[in-house]
Amino acid sequence: MAFTEWQLSEIKIAADKYLGKRNEMIGEHIDQVKCEYRVEGQSVIIYEKRKQFMGDGYINIDVAKATYRKASNDWKLFWMRRDMKWHGYELAMFHEDIESVFRFVDEDQSGAFWG
Repeated sequence: MAFTEWQLSEIKIAADKYLGKRNEMIGEHIDQVKCEYRVEGQSVIIYEKRKQFMGDGYINIDVAKATYRKASNDWKLFWMRRDMKWHGYELAMFHEDIESVFRFVDEDQSGAFWG
C-alpha cells in the first residue's frame, strides 16, 4: 500500500524541518554533502548524498529507516549497522509520528545515525 497524499505531505514537512536544518549547518559545502530522504513502499529512508572522491558522481549513504505499521499506527525505526543491514533501533524503536522519527534521528544522542 502506498502512502496517502496526506502522509506524503507530513513526511515532506518533517524532512524539510529537520534535514533542512542539518543542510543549513553544512552551508558552503552543500555541493559536497547533503541530507535527503526517499520513500520506498511503506518506509522512509534518510540518507547522506556525498560527492564521490574521484569523478563527478554521488553516492548515497543510508542513515536511518522508518517503516509505517498500519495495524498499530506507528513508525518502527531502524539503523544501518556495520554489516550493512537494517536493525531495529532498540533504544527508541517505535514512534507515534514521522516528525518524532526525524527529530530523534536529528538529535542522535547515541551517535548511531550520524556517527
